[in-house]
Amino acid sequence: MWNETLPVLIVGAGPVGLTASLLLARQGVRSVLIERHPGTSIHPRAKGLNIRSMELFRVMGLEEQIRVAGTELADSTNWLFVETLAGKEIRRVSRRSLFEPPQQLEQISPTTGTLCAQNQLEPLLVEEAYKLGCSLRFNTELISFEQDDHGVSASVKENTTGAQYTIRATYLIAADGASSRIRHLLGISMRGTEALSYHANIYFRADLRELVRERWFSMCFVQNPEARGVLAPVNNSDLWQFHAQYHPEKGSTFEDFTPAYCVELVRKGVGLSQLDVEILSVLPWEAAMRVADHFQQGRIFLTGDAAHVMPPSGGFGLNTGVQDAHNLCWKVAAVINGPASPALLTTYETERRPVDQFTTEQAGLRLEGRGTPVQAQAAEQKKPERVDEIVVTMGYSYASPAVIEDDEVVPLTNTLDLSGRPGTRAPHVWLERDGVQVSTINLFDGHFVLLASDECAEWCEVTRAAAARLGLSLDTYRVGVVSADLVDVDGRWAVAYGVPLGGAVIVRPDGFVGWRTRSFEHLSPDKLEVVMRRLLCYSSEQG
Repeated sequence: MWNETLPVLIVGAGPVGLTASLLLARQGVRSVLIERHPGTSIHPRAKGLNIRSMELFRVMGLEEQIRVAGTELADSTNWLFVETLAGKEIRRVSRRSLFEPPQQLEQISPTTGTLCAQNQLEPLLVEEAYKLGCSLRFNTELISFEQDDHGVSASVKENTTGAQYTIRATYLIAADGASSRIRHLLGISMRGTEALSYHANIYFRADLRELVRERWFSMCFVQNPEARGVLAPVNNSDLWQFHAQYHPEKGSTFEDFTPAYCVELVRKGVGLSQLDVEILSVLPWEAAMRVADHFQQGRIFLTGDAAHVMPPSGGFGLNTGVQDAHNLCWKVAAVINGPASPALLTTYETERRPVDQFTTEQAGLRLEGRGTPVQAQAAEQKKPERVDEIVVTMGYSYASPAVIEDDEVVPLTNTLDLSGRPGTRAPHVWLERDGVQVSTINLFDGHFVLLASDECAEWCEVTRAAAARLGLSLDTYRVGVVSADLVDVDGRWAVAYGVPLGGAVIVRPDGFVGWRTRSFEHLSPDKLEVVMRRLLCYSSEQG
C-alpha cells in the first residue's frame, strides 16, 4: 500500500532539483522534492550563472532577484595571480567579457551571466517554489526504490522523527549529486577519467577588504609553495573560500584538513600570520571528467552531477545541470498532461548526453590550461578542440526525433549557430507587444510557440486548429508591422530566424526550434497535425 501517489518524485534540493520542481510546477505538474539535509547548502560551492541559465531564470521571473543576491560579487570578474594576497601580485587577467558581452554579442541574448553563490541562489529557488505550491521536504531521505512498467515506488524516511513511508510516483528525477546513490543502485556506470586532482574547499570568515583594495577577482591563484591554492570571494568582505589541493598518492588526505590546519593554510595564502580566521565549513571535492553511460533507466532520469561530473574550470557544471532539468521537465509535463507520446522522454538522453559530454570535455581542456594534466585520450580518438565559452554555453544543438530538421546540416558544437535552424536555441530578437519591448526568449515559457510572418495570417488559424485536435497547449504570434501581435521594430525577425515572407517556426517549450518552413505551402490542419505529432514523438502507427 502506498502512503502517497503523485506524478513526479525529485531527489536532491540543489539548484538542479529545485529548478526541476519549479519548472514542473509552472506547467501544472505536481511533484515532491526530498532532501536528506535539513536545509539548503550553507557552503557557497558554485557561484557562476551563465547567459543560458540566466535566460531561463529571466523567463521564470527570477533574474533580478538573483542579480540582487549576487550584488556583492558584481565586480568580481578578474583572475588574480599572486604569491600571497598581501604580497606580490604576479599578473591580472580580465574575465569581464563573460558577464558583460561585447557589443557584437548583445544581439544574442536579452541578458548576461552573473555571479551568485549557491548558498544565496538556493534560498531564492526555495522561496519561489513555496510560492508556486511546491512540496519540498528537507530532512527526508530516500531509503530504497523499485520501478515497474507503471511507476516508481520509493521508501523514504523523515530523519527528525524516524518515520518511514512510501511514495508512488509516475517518474523519478535523480538530482542527488556526483555520488548519486540512485545512479549507483541502478547500476549505471560512468565513463571518463579517474580523479585528476583532489581538493578541500575551505569556507572561512576573515576581513580581507583592505587587502583586496578594489582588486576585485572571481579567483585569486595563490602561487605559494606553503599554501598553493585558489582564493575566491563570497561577499567581498568577510566571507571567502580557499581551495587547497591534497595528494593521496603522497600520503595526504582530506582528514588532514583540521580546523587548525585550515587556519594556517588561509593565513599563509593570504600572507598574514596573525590574521583572525574562523573556519565555517570544509568540503572535499575532486576534479574529474565523467559522464554516465545512460541518463534514463525506465522511469528514472539522472540530472546534473548525478549524470555528469566535470572540473569547475569554465563554471559549466551547475549551468549544465540546470539545462538538463529544462530539457527534461517540459517533456515529462507533456507526457503527464498530454498529448505527448512516452517516446518523447527517450529524447532527453539523446539530446542532453552529447551536449554534456562535449561540455565536460571543454571543462577538462580549461583545467589542462591551468597546468593540471588531463588523462590522454585513446590514440584513435581525436583530441577535442577548445572553443569559446559562449559557444559552449549557447552554441550546442539537438538532433532527435523531437526535432524536425529542414536540411542535412550536422549539429555543430564548435561554432555559434543561432540562425533559427531546428535543434538550436531560438534566436533572441527584440519585438514590441502592446507598446512594450519584449525579447522572443520571454515567449518560450512552457508552451509550444508558433512564430509566423504577418503576411500569412492563416498560419495562426491553421496551427491553432491542429493543436486543438491534439489537445496541445500552443501559443501563436504574428510577427510584422503595427497590426501584428508582435511588432518587428528593427526588421530583424525574418533574417534572424531564417524565414522569408510567408515562413514560420514552431519553438519547443524549452526555447529550441522544433520545426521551420520557409513558405506557407497552403498547409492544412491535417498536415500541421502531422508536424506536431512528430515533435511529440508519435510514430505513424500511433495515428
